[in-house]
Amino acid sequence: MAIGNFGLPFNQHRAQTYDIRNRPSKYAESDLRNWGFEQSEGIRPAEYYAPYKYLPVQLQDVTTEDWVVIPKGRIVAAMSTEDATPASGMVTPATTGYINVGKDAPELGSNLITAQIDAAYFGYDIHINGLLVPANGGAYCSGYYTADDETAETITISGGYAVASGTFVTPPNAPIGVVFHDWYQDIRGKWLNYKMHADGGHVLTDWYVEVPYVIVDNAGSYSGVNPQYQTEDYANLLKYRNINKKFTYLTINKNDSEIFRNGLYVTSDLIGNYKMQTEPTNASGYSLFTSQYNMVKTNQTVGKILAIDNRFPKDMLEDVQTYPRSGMTGTQTAGMPKFLFDFVYDCIRIGTGTAPTVEGIYDAIRGGSFGVVRIQLLVS
Repeated sequence: MAIGNFGLPFNQHRAQTYDIRNRPSKYAESDLRNWGFEQSEGIRPAEYYAPYKYLPVQLQDVTTEDWVVIPKGRIVAAMSTEDATPASGMVTPATTGYINVGKDAPELGSNLITAQIDAAYFGYDIHINGLLVPANGGAYCSGYYTADDETAETITISGGYAVASGTFVTPPNAPIGVVFHDWYQDIRGKWLNYKMHADGGHVLTDWYVEVPYVIVDNAGSYSGVNPQYQTEDYANLLKYRNINKKFTYLTINKNDSEIFRNGLYVTSDLIGNYKMQTEPTNASGYSLFTSQYNMVKTNQTVGKILAIDNRFPKDMLEDVQTYPRSGMTGTQTAGMPKFLFDFVYDCIRIGTGTAPTVEGIYDAIRGGSFGVVRIQLLVS
């Protein structure tokens, strides 16, 4: 590099004895190993993802009338060209794979419309290398389509429209991040003149987040309140659908000897919600560790609990005057955070069959059966 003249021992009365040049002779010709090794910081990695096209819908945006397939806060995995299942995902460009994008109008025969993944306008952006699906904790998960998918005209791998109770399978996967906004259904190509959102987006891998928690199947919980998603159980999916389609949360099952403490790891359940990371076992079923306190970080670890909070209300918010359905924390929620208040209300209403009072929700939170858990994400 060039050296400033102020550092040279100039003599104003005679010629300078030091040779001067601003760089080596071939410096300007060198490409200096032109390789973009560093991509971005690791909080929201500069990797561009799209949602898997055949995901079951969860809830409808009442403004745009479009459907959300991955609710905000869920843990996700990403299918690449190395994933053979689910089918019709990413493939290498040389494979010239196709995806189903819609059907012709009924008067034209309702024929299936497909698009080549890499070459067609309604294929995938060339920067998209992975398709997002809910993480499942490394376990096979048999999910289902519902009546909402019939309304949304969700297209399936086979090219037909989804029907209620139709199966949707995700093989074991590993988390790559957490979505920080709702992800909408991929409907590019369903209508020729409509594209409601960007082709893709990013995920969180390292951040401090909070979600509600619920303790289930324990003396300190409400009888019947157990919103955990049970694989291959369509009736249970429908029962707790109003919770799982709207909320992202942590479930603790103390009857399974799960320890709920600060400093312990959390992982994903079958549909991308949070659960305690439990002890791995060997082929004979024996624990590999003495307890969750000795757990090690694995490729299924999503984060670590830093705070368990049921100390509400705070900051005199219980005295802020609010009106019904205002969506604000205040007198209508007994000072409880609105998202937590709604979560507890739905859990108790669905689990027990009786809508709780405001006082009942207040007592359930302050009694510790529900609350807020804050998690440091450790996906990266």
